[in-house]
Amino acid sequence: MARIRVFLLTQRRPQLLRRALRSLLWQTMSDWVCELHNDGPEDNSPGAILAEMAPGDPRIHYQHHSRTWGAVAVFNHAFAGGPEPYASILEDDNWWEPDFLAHTLTVLEDHPTAALAWANMRLWREEVDGRWTDTGRTIWQCAPGVAPRRFQSPVALQAVDALHSNGAMVCRTALSSRALVPAKTPFAIIEQVRERLLSGELVFLPEVLAHFGVTRTTARSQDRALWLQCQLVVMESFFARAHPSPTVIEALWRERRQLRPRSTDSLLLGCLCGAVPTSLLYYAHAGDWLHFLPRALRRATIVCRATRYRKAHAELRRVLLDAAAAAPVTDVDPLVAKILPTNPV
Repeated sequence: MARIRVFLLTQRRPQLLRRALRSLLWQTMSDWVCELHNDGPEDNSPGAILAEMAPGDPRIHYQHHSRTWGAVAVFNHAFAGGPEPYASILEDDNWWEPDFLAHTLTVLEDHPTAALAWANMRLWREEVDGRWTDTGRTIWQCAPGVAPRRFQSPVALQAVDALHSNGAMVCRTALSSRALVPAKTPFAIIEQVRERLLSGELVFLPEVLAHFGVTRTTARSQDRALWLQCQLVVMESFFARAHPSPTVIEALWRERRQLRPRSTDSLLLGCLCGAVPTSLLYYAHAGDWLHFLPRALRRATIVCRATRYRKAHAELRRVLLDAAAAAPVTDVDPLVAKILPTNPV
């Protein structure tokens, strides 16, 4: 049996699949098997690409879906894993450095209680003519020499964001298979939801071992009201479990305030609709209100829809609140942004 099962996911993007598949075939750790899932029933180009690039490779099993599964179902299938002890996801718009599997597996095996390990990713932007531009940015900002960092939920950043990236992770199947998200989970918060359902540590490798493609089209919804609902669900489930100190709450406000564009509106909306403790309002500044109120008035319909998140996502809320109630009470890791110091705590 192989050490890891890789789930290579594609849908109607043959020009991107070649790059992703090539990065898998070039891995220095070759003890893997792969399920290539084509979620575009009418398109058989992935089968032709596989026959061209890896003819007769017994490690790769092609699965052409007869109907579209959708992103959440495909990701749940991947996290359910196979008989191998580890699993990973490679989406067609992402690609890996040759040492990705070798390094990430080593770190995960060095942390036997960890559910998941993931690496930093470099961001690339797709241009109109199909070229890819290196943005010069990474998802995490890390000083040179930072060692792998262990996280135990709750982490303050999880109030508004996810820690891990699906496209650069290896998970322990025995734990990830118990953390399948509800079928109606919005894809925009699938990582945040899964982190709330996973037990065990999360381990981050600051080294850039994968690349994230910022494509011109995305499976993520552009519905602004849905996005606000997602933020409210995430924040509510975080504060249902975590009780961060005033210092951590103040740092969270400050970090959200420094983003461009400013990202304090969701915190204010969460307080006003009861998704998060109203005590957080104490830390709001006048500038936060001046940013929020005119926009809320101009987009009153969107804001009203957002406040109905409890009804819109009833099943997801129940799952997350049940998970929060069952989780042990622990201190909150004070990290509020994807920035790691030279000497990690």
